[in-house]
Amino acid sequence: MRNTLCSLLFLSTFALAGCASEEAVPSASWPILSEHFYSATEPALAKTVASLRVGVESGADVVVEGRVRDISERSAFTLADMALVSCAAMEDPDHCATPWDYCCEDPAALKLGTLMVEFIEDGTPVKETAKGFHGLDNLSEVVVTGKLTIDDLGNMSVAASTVYVRSE
Repeated sequence: MRNTLCSLLFLSTFALAGCASEEAVPSASWPILSEHFYSATEPALAKTVASLRVGVESGADVVVEGRVRDISERSAFTLADMALVSCAAMEDPDHCATPWDYCCEDPAALKLGTLMVEFIEDGTPVKETAKGFHGLDNLSEVVVTGKLTIDDLGNMSVAASTVYVRSE
């Protein structure tokens, strides 16, 4: 229940951020993620965020790809489905101060196309930051491996065991 409440609080924080907001992530005071979370090779057979909603149950081991929507100061970030269009990818990318928040997307599509990724050891979130880990930043394309959780409201999260950051 505690994880569900934390997930909801985390997701709602980023859902309320809009185009006119300041940068949502303060500079991290935690050390960067431990290297054992890094995958040097891209995991095969990655699913999209949206496809995890069909036929995948809570507790399943998953490989999921997407773009980083927001990185928190802690060891977590929101992952957006590759089909969602960030403001940076639109014809006028300068219209939005925070293009990684996908504020021009339909809120219903965002709910279905995003999930929370959190790095966890021994059932507890690590006290390290994901921001900057092998270049990880807002709008980075990544492939995450881990265990999927779906709460009673349909919110999805992945307890990440590794992340592969695609180079540009």
